[in-house]
Amino acid sequence: MNMNTIINMVIRQLVRRTVNFGIGAGFKAASKIGKSPKSANQPSSPPIAEGDAKRAAKQAHLAQRGPWK
Repeated sequence: MNMNTIINMVIRQLVRRTVNFGIGAGFKAASKIGKSPKSANQPSSPPIAEGDAKRAAKQAHLAQRGPWK
């Protein structure tokens, strides 16, 4: 075996481990999204003026939807 083959083998292993680690971290992060209670995900906002019913309805809809859609 020459040096070029050995270096290629080592680089392949490092890249494979790095990619697998990244995929695992992505799955862990994605699985944590649905596990928290709904009330903890919604930030508290100041009360809305009485005349802005349309705006309040839109904000309530966006809060239900969540930031990921």
